[in-house]
Amino acid sequence: MAKVFSFTSVLRKNMLDKAKPDMYYALTKSSGEIDIDEMAERIQRSSTVNWADVLCVLRALQTEMIESFKKAEIVRLGGLGSFYVTLRSSGALAPKDVKEGLIKGARVRFRPGKEIKNALKTLEYSKYKPENSDGDKSDPEKPGGTPDPNPGGDDGETPDPAA
Repeated sequence: MAKVFSFTSVLRKNMLDKAKPDMYYALTKSSGEIDIDEMAERIQRSSTVNWADVLCVLRALQTEMIESFKKAEIVRLGGLGSFYVTLRSSGALAPKDVKEGLIKGARVRFRPGKEIKNALKTLEYSKYKPENSDGDKSDPEKPGGTPDPNPGGDDGETPDPAA
């Protein structure tokens, strides 16, 4: 049975064509977060490995991933997927003009494996309705309050309006 995945809406500008109207996009609404200790606890419950050993392996994985990124290696974790580093930089008109000074920073990207991709296809979606002070779920699209500029409360990813 698929879990219902909550979302809210957020207004985004079209940065490539400012003449086009702003549009609303779906934004993930997280239901909480999990830290490394809780992840180790959950893994322990579903395996024969104890919590301390799981935690040790997860921390060692983090350390080894950092070392691999420093060597410009792609980290492939079987069916889980792969992690790799991308660069953010300013552009140049000619290849010879691309130099270290143009690089603004690095990011880690994740490409999920088949099992995760297939699991995401089974998600069911439901628009998030916050509870009011009476404990009732209210409709966020009905007037009566000031809209939240960051309704998801997280760093949700919305589609690029230029795409």
